[in-house]
Amino acid sequence: MHESCLRATTTSAKLQSLQLSSHQNTTNSVFFRVLSVRGSRLARKELQAPDPLGGWSTQIVPCNDAIVVPPVWAGPKQRAGILKPNGGYIAQGSTWRYERVTTAVPKPVHPSQTVPGTWLWAGVLFDHFGHFLTESLTRMWAWYHLTEPVAGICYMPKRPGRGGELRSYQTQVLAAFGVDVPVHLVTEPTQFESLIVPGQGFGLGAISTGTPLMRQAVRAHFGVTIQPDGPERLYLSRSRLDPAAGAIMGEVLLEDRLRAEGYEIFHPQDHDIPTQIARYKAARKLIIADGSTGHLFAFVGREHQQIAYLLRRRFWIDGPINHIASFCGSAPLVLDTFCTEWQPVAPDTSARGVVYVQHSMNALHAALLKGRFVSQTDPWPEPGEDLSRSYLERTGALSLFHDVAGMEKAAG
Repeated sequence: MHESCLRATTTSAKLQSLQLSSHQNTTNSVFFRVLSVRGSRLARKELQAPDPLGGWSTQIVPCNDAIVVPPVWAGPKQRAGILKPNGGYIAQGSTWRYERVTTAVPKPVHPSQTVPGTWLWAGVLFDHFGHFLTESLTRMWAWYHLTEPVAGICYMPKRPGRGGELRSYQTQVLAAFGVDVPVHLVTEPTQFESLIVPGQGFGLGAISTGTPLMRQAVRAHFGVTIQPDGPERLYLSRSRLDPAAGAIMGEVLLEDRLRAEGYEIFHPQDHDIPTQIARYKAARKLIIADGSTGHLFAFVGREHQQIAYLLRRRFWIDGPINHIASFCGSAPLVLDTFCTEWQPVAPDTSARGVVYVQHSMNALHAALLKGRFVSQTDPWPEPGEDLSRSYLERTGALSLFHDVAGMEKAAG
């Protein structure tokens, strides 16, 4: 039996040497020094949350005869991950969300199958578009630092029982990363002849800014073969999405105003990934309705673009905003101009995280005018707060939500 695990480290000096411009190629820029893992924290369970400045998030652990154990039940924290042949846990392969690890040490199992060759560990496969972008691509920085070809990349599913085929958009996103090898979705305990385990270089929480290695890999490689194609002004809309997930009420009125300013109203879910990337690269001014599409834009946005980010809630907003600012090199103008904000009356129900907001059209216009996203100086008229109630009545949500913005005004 080969030595089960080796550790590769990247010194701070090497990290400093990797401050690449958008035109530099990172493929041959990293030289990993291979050391034994004996006594290393990477082989134990005491890892802290991944740090965007370095540490295990920038390291690679090659492991021979590693056993990938997929989850057997759904939940926010699952017993799943990578084991050494002797049953030891490879914490380097764990997935973190904010300051908490979401994959716990799995029980030792006998593998159901053995897969020959060397494979790259990609982590947990999420099917939700936004979580796929933020939590299933976090190790792809290592794809550009492989010294030898691999047989493919491997995931384990977030949800037990998921089939082995990737969704079409997942295949397209990986293709934009330049992945041209098979993808193995581990649905039963599987032993790999050799598994390369990179650290988590991106994700939710402090790591949403990405490590330098992750940002450099994305900038140098993601979507580079897709040519810009589209108008200079683009609004990324949510108005055709299912309102059960929350909504910006009156968004169609905003779209009418933006059309008059020369914006194309773009509905990302109606287009394939290459088309979305082409549009985002072509635009000079973008207004993004808060949502998963902001994360895809962050992978291809650049400093010369003006970006405004229209909020749809006051929480869970740091992730996309930090992602855009750090990967694009330019912070977006955050549009927080709510006049009503309807949150669940009972927040512990299935509606947790669902919010319906209405923006003040007058305040929104003023912010966009000051930011030079619009040029017409006449204020946009307010539709009135009745718009919110009528919208919620139509969707059947009025009795389940209350206007916390209105409550705050009354209390003040």
